[in-house]
Amino acid sequence: MKTIGIFYNHLKPNAKKYCDEISKWLKEKNIKTKNIPYNLSKNPKADFIISLGGDGTMLRISRLVAKYSVPVMGVNLGTLGFLTDTDMKGVFSALENILDNGIEYEERIMLEVEIPTKNKTIKTTALNDCIIRSVYNGRLTSIDAFINKKFLSGYKGDGIVISTPTGSTAYSLALSGPIIYPTLSLIIISPISPHTLTHRPMILEADKILEFISSDGARKSDLVVSVDGQESYILDKNKKVKIKVFAKKAKLIRDKNYSYFDTLKTKLKWGV
Repeated sequence: MKTIGIFYNHLKPNAKKYCDEISKWLKEKNIKTKNIPYNLSKNPKADFIISLGGDGTMLRISRLVAKYSVPVMGVNLGTLGFLTDTDMKGVFSALENILDNGIEYEERIMLEVEIPTKNKTIKTTALNDCIIRSVYNGRLTSIDAFINKKFLSGYKGDGIVISTPTGSTAYSLALSGPIIYPTLSLIIISPISPHTLTHRPMILEADKILEFISSDGARKSDLVVSVDGQESYILDKNKKVKIKVFAKKAKLIRDKNYSYFDTLKTKLKWGV
């Protein structure tokens, strides 16, 4: 280990203090540290990154560094902390284990989202999900879906959620979608409040390329594309958003005692 990055949520109480405490502890172990900026745009050149915050912070930094194949260790300062392994009570023992035994991580697929807007085409990534809905909150919309250029179906309702297995326990779960083991390579399409009984969540192989466009005919309306709940873009009424699996996977550091099923029980009260 030479350098460890620290990425923290400035809005979380005591986040800066915890960042300083971890940095001091690591420096005493002769490990260099660097603070990772919120809008990271280049390779952080770190052995791994510590994420201080909640699930949103973990999503943010995972999306920023996935293309550089940098592992991320989540430290929960929030409420749910579904993506994070530890909290401040256990962070130093977890770091000690990494320094002694090396990094162990899970790989999670991500989505690559291509959004044509009026000015340019946006390319971004999602670890959890991508949501497509009407630009007008609460308005019924109709969206045509395509798989590998072939028409799949027209979805009438409040929108569509396209999620990864990691995101299967997020918005998709609230739409009665399935719980998917997070290291699998699958894509889930979940309609939001569909106006037909036959539209239910669908699971697809990860090699599929999905496209979505407004299908209101003469009444076509602009759509909003939201990525992990952190970025939102207006999709022009005559354009398609394209979604496929990103070329790189997110690397989430896991403690040797980590159990996904225990996390389901403790965080989501699954089977309790």
